[in-house]
Amino acid sequence: MVEVNLLPQQYRKQAEPNAWIPGAIGLAAVTALALIAGEVVTGTRAGDLRKQLDALNGEAAALAPASAEYAQLNQQKTTLAQVTAVSEQLRAGKTYWTNDLAAFTAQLPTGGGVALQSMAVKAVDANALTALQQTGVYTGKNVTREIDLTGTASSQQAVVNFLRTFENNPNFGVNFRSLQSEGETSNYTFNASVGIVQAVTAPPATDPAAPAQDGTAPAPAAPAGSAEGAGSVN
Repeated sequence: MVEVNLLPQQYRKQAEPNAWIPGAIGLAAVTALALIAGEVVTGTRAGDLRKQLDALNGEAAALAPASAEYAQLNQQKTTLAQVTAVSEQLRAGKTYWTNDLAAFTAQLPTGGGVALQSMAVKAVDANALTALQQTGVYTGKNVTREIDLTGTASSQQAVVNFLRTFENNPNFGVNFRSLQSEGETSNYTFNASVGIVQAVTAPPATDPAAPAQDGTAPAPAAPAGSAEGAGSVN
């Protein structure tokens, strides 16, 4: 059977089926499949990331005690470093005030008409030494410690002779403070300080248990008293 289209020519195209409709339906289907595939990929990736995040959180929780211990050890390290620095500083400036007193008493003149009443050892820092040297005291001498003295003398000349003994010794310096007459008596009271000059080089360390080269017994070690704290002898 033959079909004959009897419609006029201008109406024939409207009656013919539209060919773009299947293409649009196919495009929509492809787009929908692409969106579904993207959602599947994104969901899978998100799930993997959640698993990785859970694993990392578990590792962080497991490492939390070790991290706290590490922080505590670092704090202890810092504290010990500060203590060590202070210890090294004190060790560098440590001295034995008994050695200073021994050197001082060895220099005392005999029969000089001077009687000491009190002695006190104290440290002299660099700023204090600079201030004293600017006033003409201890000029050219690296004094690190002072022995403060109070005493009585039979005359002014006795005090002068006493202090001059230390002034003329390069290992000492003199800081004269005051001289007063006791009034009815002919005696005088004075106040002065004898500076201890720091040695240029320290003597080599020796074994205290080893005998001396001359065969005598070794001298007892000086106590570890530092001149940073003032000691006094009355």
